[in-house]
Amino acid sequence: MRKQLGTLALLTCITAAAAFGSQIASAGTSSPSELSEVRHGQHQHKGHRGQGRHLGKMAKELGLTDQQKTEAKELFEKNRSQNKALWGTLMTSKKQLRALVHSGTADEAAIRAQAAKVAAIEADLAVERAQGAKQFLALLTPEQATKLKAIQAKRGERCQKKFRSCQED
Repeated sequence: MRKQLGTLALLTCITAAAAFGSQIASAGTSSPSELSEVRHGQHQHKGHRGQGRHLGKMAKELGLTDQQKTEAKELFEKNRSQNKALWGTLMTSKKQLRALVHSGTADEAAIRAQAAKVAAIEADLAVERAQGAKQFLALLTPEQATKLKAIQAKRGERCQKKFRSCQED
């Protein structure tokens, strides 16, 4: 169980880094109202209001040109629209899994079958994120790509530390 939690935490960190990287294109916004349009999937979370500031910092750290920002924004918008249905299916499947787990009447086979559906959708999304990340890396210079990988590694380490401290509690 602990190994699975560790794997899940690592996957979450990688996903977060990919999602954060996918929002870099929004860093070139010029007004606070534009920054409020930064979204995670289709949901705007109140807890992510400072996200635009971090995106601006990331764009500065990487030294993205205006053309790179524009191309990245187009790429991420295209990927987001392509994956919208898949994200919706994932949310529905997770709801169904939670309902089964909490119903108290579901048998193990039904729970396993629904969990397998969720895992398959998550695998499809992971492949899509990897393809998007590959396309984004193609927009960067070799120096920018190196910087991005270093930033992601640093964030991944911080995420792992937080996860470990939660496990110890």
